[in-house]
Amino acid sequence: MDKPIAGYGWFIKGIDNALEKEANQNLQALNLTMQQNRVLILLAHAQERTLSLKALEEHFGAAQSTVAGLVSRLEKKGLVEAVTSPADRRIKLARLTEEGVRLHAQSRQMLVDSEARLTANLSPEERDIFLSCLRKVYEAVK
Repeated sequence: MDKPIAGYGWFIKGIDNALEKEANQNLQALNLTMQQNRVLILLAHAQERTLSLKALEEHFGAAQSTVAGLVSRLEKKGLVEAVTSPADRRIKLARLTEEGVRLHAQSRQMLVDSEARLTANLSPEERDIFLSCLRKVYEAVK
């Protein structure tokens, strides 16, 4: 058997580039950046669709000013509301609005559609094996 021209990393990077390009195009149609969409995803999965700005800072490994700016831009779009914690007025919270929920659902469907196109040439069994292998590789590098 001939030696392959490229290794795993080359294919993984190519897939990542294609998915990122499609995601950016989709998000642009929703007037969102990738980072803004990540905030919506986190809030959508959080208890009461609310997280502290501190939790967002820790998740993204970002400065307080970066996260505050991100939340502020999402608030101007009507996707998030910034509120003060009723338990501790020093704690600032970000809460997903109904419009944010709707837009998150749209972006989620776009992701599902992208992944369906990505795996369209695979049988259901191959998809399961592919996902299992990706999980194992991800665990090894995280």
